[in-house]
Amino acid sequence: MVNYRLGSIIGSGSYGLVFRAVEVGSETAVAVKKSRVSLRVQRTILRHESRVLQLLQGHPAIPVLYGYGQLPHFEYLSLELLGANAKELLVNQVRVPTVVRVVQQMLSALSHVHKLGIVHRDIKPENVLTSLSDPSKVLLIDFGISRLIHKGVPSQYNPLEESRHVVGTLHWASLNAHDGIDLAPRDDLESLAYAALFLLRGDLPWRSGPDSESTQRSMARIRNSKAECTGAALATNFPPEFGELLDYSRQLKFDQIPDYSDLELRFTRLAERLGCQPEDPLDWAPPDVITPTSAPIYDEIPDADDSSGGNEDEDEDDDDDENFSNSYFELDIGDWDIQGNRDRDLTFPGEQAQTLDSRIPQISQVEA
Repeated sequence: MVNYRLGSIIGSGSYGLVFRAVEVGSETAVAVKKSRVSLRVQRTILRHESRVLQLLQGHPAIPVLYGYGQLPHFEYLSLELLGANAKELLVNQVRVPTVVRVVQQMLSALSHVHKLGIVHRDIKPENVLTSLSDPSKVLLIDFGISRLIHKGVPSQYNPLEESRHVVGTLHWASLNAHDGIDLAPRDDLESLAYAALFLLRGDLPWRSGPDSESTQRSMARIRNSKAECTGAALATNFPPEFGELLDYSRQLKFDQIPDYSDLELRFTRLAERLGCQPEDPLDWAPPDVITPTSAPIYDEIPDADDSSGGNEDEDEDDDDDENFSNSYFELDIGDWDIQGNRDRDLTFPGEQAQTLDSRIPQISQVEA
């Protein structure tokens, strides 16, 4: 049993708030997620995330899980306290060697996640955080909408026609996500490629749209812009490995696990050519010269019904919200609640869930 004393708010999201906290007794600093939920609710967001994290423990790019507890009115998840996220650290562009090393660590993380049968479904710069104890490291966070890799034929829906969410975060979502196809390891890899290209370029072509643009038209514009952009075009003036990562992810089959051995070898060789040392602190200072890049932007948007049918409050990527000094926020959980019902896909089988729960330290008390 562990007890915590909450301090300042360091983030927020659809699930609730994140606090800097200390463990009572040891005074160890941690991050504590807090979400309002009734004790009657069994399939809760943070309980699910705690199980995913417990399954993934032991990898250097996965945050340490300290505890979970469902108390009256709220549930809590305590995690390793981390630093700023990659998007916050971006100033114009990020140096190529730094992006290479971030990609290397994220490839290792995704290899671990996928081998254990999990698909993350929300890879983005905001979910790549720096370590407070090791400035050479980044870690992958926010497993709230992660799920077991689907076996068999993928399901599909039409997000535009059915006025439903695109799973994940719109600017970083894969083309399959835009098309409503079940997400698989290939989609995590595609989102990682977008995140890497964003850091290199300082932006992506589809991230700018009219202020008055409806959710429906935004979804259509972003999807079509992505489809027009090849990896080679987006990676112009940068090492080709980044563009190849995107193009490779898009040609994978639904049930195919990426060849991480080959991908990691490619980026290891690139790191060696650039003189990257894995133990050196990551350099987030912008390059002295900003390299202009270009890529096609899809200008014509197919007609879409502007009435969002219940999606008026859907904001998949609140990129302009800089209210907090680090990135424990922006968990996009649109597919967790489907017309008021908890998504049963975001659960583990009963026996596996019980085994994972038994290994997670229980939070017994939280002091404000």
